[in-house]
Amino acid sequence: MEMKRVIAVLDLPPRRASQNVRESYEAAAKRWGAEVLWIGEHLQPVHPFWQKMFVCDHVHRKVGSAHVLQLDNDMLIRSDCPSPFDLLAPNQFGLVAERQSANNRIDNGGWQQRAQEIWARRCAVRPAPTWLHPNGGLYLYGAEMYGPMFARIIRHLIPTWGASDQATDESLIINQLYNDHPGYITFLPPDFNVSMVYSPAWATNPVMQSYVYHFVGRSKALLGDCRWQRRDPPELPFPGNGQTQQLMQQWRNDPPAEYDIGPIFTPQLAANLLAIYPELIVIGQWSDEPARLDRRMLSHTETGSSHLVLTRFLLQLGINARRFRLRVKEDADASLQLTGT
Repeated sequence: MEMKRVIAVLDLPPRRASQNVRESYEAAAKRWGAEVLWIGEHLQPVHPFWQKMFVCDHVHRKVGSAHVLQLDNDMLIRSDCPSPFDLLAPNQFGLVAERQSANNRIDNGGWQQRAQEIWARRCAVRPAPTWLHPNGGLYLYGAEMYGPMFARIIRHLIPTWGASDQATDESLIINQLYNDHPGYITFLPPDFNVSMVYSPAWATNPVMQSYVYHFVGRSKALLGDCRWQRRDPPELPFPGNGQTQQLMQQWRNDPPAEYDIGPIFTPQLAANLLAIYPELIVIGQWSDEPARLDRRMLSHTETGSSHLVLTRFLLQLGINARRFRLRVKEDADASLQLTGT
């Protein structure tokens, strides 16, 4: 018999899920052949970070053996989002990496390392490598296989006095996973949990540019303005870009695998194309003499600030920048070289 698919949401007062969150989850469940289990009562009299550890057992007692997508209640799922259940088997533990912003440290140090080491000492386990630190809010797992792991985490509740600091649920889960099931940790594409606190330009734009948005911290105030339902034709994050409109009419629902936008300056065209065509690779051209490519770069060339244009361009693309390829022209006579981002 096929294993049930359950989207489990800890939805506790006073911060209940908003209407658009509920609608996006229910619509996703219908598309994916899953059911949504809204957990509206406290599972235990402990901090919500710790209550997340009790969700697996709660689901197992309610519905039996299940493939569980455990979500926070401050996320939106775009209406064309593919099913994460189809990407991983129940014996794999799926999560999304916390590394999503070039403005943060991307080495193996920083607060993630400190948090995991502190919790490792408290729980007497090995700390997971820093790069494994997850972006909290989305965990995908088989309840039967990972129930014992969550039970082991819960045993640390009383000895640690229920502390709720140092990225509690992320550190507890990844450390225990690393100790119990290191070979089954599997990263989903970042599209499945995009942190809006790391993507402020996306958070303030009501048109979703990827599949799943997570409105954490100060970005929560923007959740209500975000539109998860994709229209036909799709809304554009930058609707005033005429070239995008022309390409949409030309391609309709059959875009090429790659498209070259030529010299880059502003991100609107690339951002639009990457947002509405999730598989498209966009190529752009850059030069060490940018004014040769675009006269708007003259002032930046004069002031030695052309690198800021490139930096801003890539930051505006957010996680979609991984589908952007930069073609570098080293000088007027040099051959063009394609580099990935």
